[in-house]
Formats: sequence, structure tokens, C-alpha cells
Amino acid sequence: MSKTILVDADVVSHFVSAGEILTLPKIFPYPVKLLDKVYAELERWRERKQAVDNLVNFKLIEVIPFPENNHEIVKEFFRIRTKLDKGVGESACMAVARYTRDILASSNLRDIKSYCETHQIVYLTTMDFLCHALTTGLFDETRCDAFIAAVRRKGQKLPVDAMSKFTCRDLAGI
Repeated sequence: MSKTILVDADVVSHFVSAGEILTLPKIFPYPVKLLDKVYAELERWRERKQAVDNLVNFKLIEVIPFPENNHEIVKEFFRIRTKLDKGVGESACMAVARYTRDILASSNLRDIKSYCETHQIVYLTTMDFLCHALTTGLFDETRCDAFIAAVRRKGQKLPVDAMSKFTCRDLAGI
């Protein structure tokens, strides 16, 4: 079975803020999907939701239903929400990724890293997307820097202000 990248709202938000939302589904060779719970979170931000709606309409990203009929996933979702105090979209992505072995895309490392390592879930951050885009030649360093600057100008967080200051992880196993 082919892997899927389950993308959380923060990664979508970074790509919208940078004006690069159309490149999001092109960076990795896996389909990018949005759980309906994440899609619902995006409704709070009109600009982001419109950008995602365009991707959905052009079939570049698919919105998929949270598997309410899978009791393990539902139970894990509620455990993450209540015991770990995570957001709805993030909890949904984490629970689904745990049981489907899909890839989780979120930049909230403080919230996801330990969980992903404990449950051996592959995760990607916005910076991982930029690293891979740079490595594959989709982006050059100037485009990465412009992305980072645009995101930071919108008041969003990324760990560096220039691509040259970031050490990319080895993503060869993904």
C-alpha cells in the first residue's frame, strides 16, 4: 500500500503564506491528503481555505474523512485530545498516522515529535519540505529564503531566517 502525507493546518498555512501552496503536493512523491477535521480548522482563515479549496478543486490535494468507524483510531484521537491536550486537526492526524503508517506533516515539533518517535511515525515539517525541494532542485536557496521570509512576515514561526542556517535531516528513508 502506498504511503500518504497527512498534512496539518500549520504546514498548509506556511505554504499559503509563502504563496507556494501549489508546490506543496509536488515536493514528495506521495499524495498529500487533508483530513476533514483539519479542513474544518482551515475554515477559520478565509485566505487559507480558499487556497486549499483551489487545490481540492484541481484534485491536487484530497480531503478525506476521519475514519469514525475505526474504533482504535477514534479511541486514540480522544486520548490525544484529552490526555495530551492537542488540537483537533493535529490529534486526528496523529491518530490516523499511528494506525495507517502514513506520514504526518506538521511543524509543531513540540506537540508531535515525542509521540511520533514513540509510535515510529514518520513526520515531516515545513522545513523538511523545503529541504527536499532544495535537494531535488524544485527550489533553489533564494526561493527557500523567500518562502521563509514571507512566512515570518505573516507572523508565523519557522526555526531559521535563512535556509543556509538550517541543517536538513536525512530524508532518504521516506
